[in-house]
Amino acid sequence: MAAVRLPGVMTVPFRRVAGSVAQWQVWSLAEPLRTLVIGVVALAAAVLAVATVRTSWRLSDLAVFAALLACGVITIESSRAVREAHGTVGRDLQTVWYLAMAVALPPGYVLLAPVPLAAYRLWRVRSGFAYRRVYSNATISLGYGAASLVFHAVPRSVAGLVPGSGTHVITWTGVVAGCGVLAWLINNALLLAAIKLSDRGARVRDLFANREASASDLIELTLAVSLSLVVAINPVLMALSLPPVVLYRRYLMRAQLGAQARIDARTGLLNAGTWQHEAEAEFARAQRTGTALAVAMVDVDHFATVNDTVGHPAGDRVLRGIASSLAGDLRSYDLTGRYGGDEFAILFPHTGAKEARRISERLRDKIAGDPVVIEDGSHAGYIFRLTVSIGVAATDTPAGPFSELVATADAALRQAKAAGRNRVGVLTGEAGRAGTRLT
Repeated sequence: MAAVRLPGVMTVPFRRVAGSVAQWQVWSLAEPLRTLVIGVVALAAAVLAVATVRTSWRLSDLAVFAALLACGVITIESSRAVREAHGTVGRDLQTVWYLAMAVALPPGYVLLAPVPLAAYRLWRVRSGFAYRRVYSNATISLGYGAASLVFHAVPRSVAGLVPGSGTHVITWTGVVAGCGVLAWLINNALLLAAIKLSDRGARVRDLFANREASASDLIELTLAVSLSLVVAINPVLMALSLPPVVLYRRYLMRAQLGAQARIDARTGLLNAGTWQHEAEAEFARAQRTGTALAVAMVDVDHFATVNDTVGHPAGDRVLRGIASSLAGDLRSYDLTGRYGGDEFAILFPHTGAKEARRISERLRDKIAGDPVVIEDGSHAGYIFRLTVSIGVAATDTPAGPFSELVATADAALRQAKAAGRNRVGVLTGEAGRAGTRLT
């Protein structure tokens, strides 16, 4: 057996590449999330390789492909200065161009399209984790690649590359819409799997099935089908579709900016100012109607030890885990916000002292029994079992300024911490001051 040894100078680039690969963020992910991310990206790459070999690359198709890519680049540039809020599912309208590619071009083109667009976005929008961008584009590639295969498999009497007249254009549009829905299902199913493996407390309904998300997805599908029809008739006409897509993208980003102003970036809950404003409005409503109301202040016990052990970035992940536990176990009309540091605030509308104490006890038990696991970064695998102390102020007849009720809840919190922590303290009475109970 013969062996060939490369010169030492030849091994330096290989060592550098190996060292760079070893530092990729994806390796710090916990299982099975890491396997899912690597597997989906590898599958997308393998399917793309097969499609590349089987595709006939014609100059006319390449021109349409380049034009649609240019539209995608313009859409990215129109809003690249706006950062996406933490904990949200981004809707950048790129799928509008992908569906048009899936319909007007062979499948190989739409499988390839996410590669240059992802590279461009990573170059121009340097935020977030690179592996998340790569994974998201792999799911898009698989979703719209499948949609393209299905569309081109439909008989020409039903659909075909060019819409006909009469009922044919109706069936053509229906097939395109169905392919768009298929791509959406594949893409979002893979995203959902990654989100749930990354954060088992994530509320899927808030990310995918709320009214705003559903309306955005429907509008995006409508734009994609309309653009596909225009490109199928004459690709030159796609220039007419670019301004509406860019304007709608900017509208979405404007709404996102509004959300950023309300949301605490580290936890995804309401920030202190927004919570205070909305809680005061609810308090004024309770005063007018004479209904009961309660406020709870939640403090994480000995949280400083978390930051001392794993540092502030990992400590922020722990805070997000606790915030997720709080938000996931409350009623839809309760207001939850990060009040500052490791302290949270909750307002319970239409809630008396007994019910507020019961809810607070349930929250305390849930957090104490629900460990927070750091699943990525240099401290992946660390498990924290934390407790919280909760102070509750409740009143059946709201009176005086709202700040007094908050101060009373803060006093109840201090009593709970002084009694040994991992407790719920409740102050009740007409003004929210008389009577004390620790549990």
